[in-house]
Amino acid sequence: MIEAGITIDVEKAAAIRKVRRTATGILGFLTLVFAASFAIPEPPTWLLLVRAMAEAGMVGGLADWFAVEALFRHPLGLPIPHTALLPNNQRRAAGNIARFIDEYFLAPEQLLREMQQANPALKAANWLEKPDNAAALSRTLSQLLHAILHSQLRGGIGPAPTKYLRELMAKIVDSPALSRQITELLKGSVHSQLLNDILLQVRDVLDENRDTVMEVVQDRSRWWITTSVDKRITEVLVDGVLSIIDELSTPRSALRQDFEKSITILIDRFQETGKIAENIDQGFKTFTDSPKFTKSLEQVITAVLHEMDKGLVEQPDRIADLMARSLQDFARTVQQSDDMQDQLNARFAKGFEAILKEMRPAIVEYIAESIASWDSDQLVARMESEVGRDLQFIRINGAVLGAFVGGALFLLTHFAFGA
Repeated sequence: MIEAGITIDVEKAAAIRKVRRTATGILGFLTLVFAASFAIPEPPTWLLLVRAMAEAGMVGGLADWFAVEALFRHPLGLPIPHTALLPNNQRRAAGNIARFIDEYFLAPEQLLREMQQANPALKAANWLEKPDNAAALSRTLSQLLHAILHSQLRGGIGPAPTKYLRELMAKIVDSPALSRQITELLKGSVHSQLLNDILLQVRDVLDENRDTVMEVVQDRSRWWITTSVDKRITEVLVDGVLSIIDELSTPRSALRQDFEKSITILIDRFQETGKIAENIDQGFKTFTDSPKFTKSLEQVITAVLHEMDKGLVEQPDRIADLMARSLQDFARTVQQSDDMQDQLNARFAKGFEAILKEMRPAIVEYIAESIASWDSDQLVARMESEVGRDLQFIRINGAVLGAFVGGALFLLTHFAFGA
């Protein structure tokens, strides 16, 4: 690349020297013609015309030579005011160039318009759809992912991932929807075998613990009531409760129907007042905020990250191949969907605009400082290599145009005033 750059500079310099010799040769030729025109004491009209053209061409050529030279250096080395404009005003010129680039090349509206017309999403998809490109990108992404995972596992996952997952779970959990589902579940269980099983279990426990009930009755009985009376009361009480349970366990009994209706009304009331949703939120928060849950979540995240990192190390080609196929599938989807292209282009534009907003002042400052820090001779050499050939053509045009203007003025004055 360096050799190519040198070759280009040499070619430019050779072209500039060629045009400069031509411009200087024309100026020298006009000077020679002008001097030679005085060799004849009484020149004819045509010779006076040639003299006038040579004289005006000399003036035009010299003026343009002076202007071109004054742009880069002091003509003939003389410190004439307002010459060597570029070296003497290098910092100001650097700032002006940087502002020009900023205003006309870094304007967000212009760049975003060009980006929109270029459709970068489709271009990226076309590039990514090619197997070699997808494979190269997937290898880079897998290596980057491995580095990130390795660093994360070595330093510990920290509280951020668990906090994010808790917040994500809180967003996912829809308490009103869950409360409605739980309400339907509870109402359905009232009419199911589950309620019968619960009632039968209660009946068995109560029947098997008659002695315990007897002890409770005696503890609360008056001193003057005999044990036999307490026992009889207990029997009647327990048998009555068991009788009620038996009737509740009969699905078609009136008591069972009233019980089911009351329970259903109570469940609906809890749901309508928001108590079920409130209990869900409270229970979920208590559970997710507990140290035990946090520790378990950290262990799960660590295990998942470890397995991912292990797969990237032990099966890098397989992981890269899977990623490459996924990237190609995504690219084909983008190619076939105008809506997705529009969405991606909008995101590209938004990201580019944000980056440009942050980087634009730094770019302008970099351009200005870079140009201002160049060596003056180096700056002149660079500018001359880029525009020097065109500037030498200005010298040629000045000399030729001056000659024609001088000839035209001579003819005008000669025929108009008989000079």
